[in-house]
Amino acid sequence: FTEMPTDNFVESSFWNFDALFQPQQHPARDQHDTFFLRDPAEAPELPTNYMTRVKKVHSQGGYGSQGYKYEWKVEEARKNLLRTHTTSASARALYHLACQGKFTPVKYFSIDRVFRNESLDATHLAEFHQVEGVVADRGLTLGHLMGTLQQFFTKLGISKLRFKPAYNPYTEPSMEIFSYHEGLKKWVEVGNSGVFRP
Repeated sequence: FTEMPTDNFVESSFWNFDALFQPQQHPARDQHDTFFLRDPAEAPELPTNYMTRVKKVHSQGGYGSQGYKYEWKVEEARKNLLRTHTTSASARALYHLACQGKFTPVKYFSIDRVFRNESLDATHLAEFHQVEGVVADRGLTLGHLMGTLQQFFTKLGISKLRFKPAYNPYTEPSMEIFSYHEGLKKWVEVGNSGVFRP
């Protein structure tokens, strides 16, 4: 695995939400969940050709999707925020991979800070770390993903795992990962994952 560049804490709504096919009216884009910036309030530039394709999928569908059937707005996509997840870095990495012309299989990872406008309590902070991995290759299956996650968590000393189907707007299929916690005597969520299909 090669580390992805994740040094941009300020991100555009385009890379943080739109490129991951999260609709512009989604509750996660609300100011109660996301820290939007006043200065600079907007991203200076976005990749026009890619933005046009993302807009079409949101508005009309494409690549097997029916889309969300709403009027996608570039003004929303340009809004700057403190990134809510490192998946925006994964979206950028996959975009750059696609721009190379000739496909090359890659394995990426990142461990970095993300920010959410959370009510602070014993289990929630406004800033926390996210671990992320991306494998891009032909012929990969959900079984490959589950095997990689099993190996990752086993190396952390977490071996009793269960996988449960879940929904994420930017990955399909998606799943939640649970581990049995001996101290609590119950299954607890340790991760969320899926197959990203740009």
